Amino acid sequence: LLSGEHVYIADFGIAKALIDTGSERLTSTGMSLGTPAYMSPEQATGDVVDARSDQYSLASVLYEMLAGEPPFTGPTAQAIVGRRLAEPARAIRPVRSAVPVGVEAALLKALERVPADRFPDVDTFVAALRSAQASSHSRDPRTGRRQRLATALAIVVLLGGIAAGGSVMLRRGRGSPVLRDSVAVALYRRGMQSYGMRTPEAATDAIRSLQAAVQRDSTYGQAWAALAHAYAQAYIRRFVFSGALRDSVLRLAIAASDRALALDPNSAAAWVTQAEVARELDPTDVAPVIRAGRRAIAIDSAHAPAWRLLGLVLFDSGARDEGIRDMRRSVSADPSYTEGFAFLALGFYWRRQYDSAAYWIDSAVALNPKYLLGRQTAGSIAIEQGKFARAEASLDAALRLSTDVEKPNTLAASAIAAARSGRKADARQFAARAESLNLAYVPIPSHNALYMAQAYAAIGEADRAVEWLKRYTPIADLHFQMHLDCDPTFDPIEDDPRFRALLLKPRPGKARGC
Repeated sequence: LLSGEHVYIADFGIAKALIDTGSERLTSTGMSLGTPAYMSPEQATGDVVDARSDQYSLASVLYEMLAGEPPFTGPTAQAIVGRRLAEPARAIRPVRSAVPVGVEAALLKALERVPADRFPDVDTFVAALRSAQASSHSRDPRTGRRQRLATALAIVVLLGGIAAGGSVMLRRGRGSPVLRDSVAVALYRRGMQSYGMRTPEAATDAIRSLQAAVQRDSTYGQAWAALAHAYAQAYIRRFVFSGALRDSVLRLAIAASDRALALDPNSAAAWVTQAEVARELDPTDVAPVIRAGRRAIAIDSAHAPAWRLLGLVLFDSGARDEGIRDMRRSVSADPSYTEGFAFLALGFYWRRQYDSAAYWIDSAVALNPKYLLGRQTAGSIAIEQGKFARAEASLDAALRLSTDVEKPNTLAASAIAAARSGRKADARQFAARAESLNLAYVPIPSHNALYMAQAYAAIGEADRAVEWLKRYTPIADLHFQMHLDCDPTFDPIEDDPRFRALLLKPRPGKARGC
């Protein structure tokens, strides 16, 4: 790509890299990788891709360099894709007569809608362009516009070599931004989107994509930080992925986090990763977490994940007003940050401000209807509002999204909804199903113990509720304690002496309150 006096080199090897991660389709986990103006028809529609898709994208970039705009334009991504599927690419020479006939012909062939009608491979496409360039120059060796065209074609030759399997990263001087390998960036973005889904399958996809990103570019600090995030999430949520035992996952998170910080000590994302790892190393002490979170904010005050994490740990530590304030800042910093909206909704839920909680969780679900935490939280809020039909619909959707360790949590929430609406028999069935699945997890994850206890509290079985809470250690885990103190679903047993004994800071009279 040309910009003033600088040449930037891009890599279109996305299709191969994704295949190497074990993904069969670019639309895995709901994501289509690429910019709409440059995606091939098969990539845009989620069909099988190969090197001919890279050829199409390469031709789209050169087309724009020569014609001044991409081969297909439109007001929306959908409009661009629709035109690409319905129409052939427009000829260039009517608007840029200096473009040689041979170059135009090669580009239009590389932009054919059907992959079989394109060149068989990128090398053949590059050879056609080189031949057209040589033929044009021998007939008219003038400089000026012709020289700029020759420069553009030289870049295409470089791009062809890259698309065939190389990798280029250009640094723009000391302290300047780094133009990353485009495949590594695509893998990083895919991993970040998958990580945000908070499901076992998505976590596996995130880890696989981010591992591929750092293998391709070992200096990519953001990808290392994201990989540490994914490992930490897998550790706390008990997500299982191939290639690592649970006992090693936290060590992997620590190593990736340290690598991210070593590569860029001024990265907000790297400091957020340090905070998350510190939280898992010692869940009874928020001080190092808060220090790392504030360091991230000092570096980048618009880093939404830093505000969300800082808000949550402040809430856990008892600074609930400050926690809500910082959770608000996360969504102000990034209005598309689904996780920020969900945790802001949870903050209001814990404060028992259910109308505000419902408002924010509706925003999270609108941003991503497939977001499991959003659906689960929407169900919990609706229960407290007495909107049981809505609660059941949200939890039914959550159950369809749930697998593995998350499924018993959703079943337990469904038990609460059934019990609160007067359907005790259904509630017991949901609780029994959740319990049978949870027996596979030893030691029990904190949220699974909490959900099971809440289900039995709603049914009216305080003995079993307390028993499930006692299965979790360490009891001094500040996030676990926050749930005991704030979750309204523990109201039925809050005066039970056995429950009060679990609270680190019981209060006179009513034991709990946020």
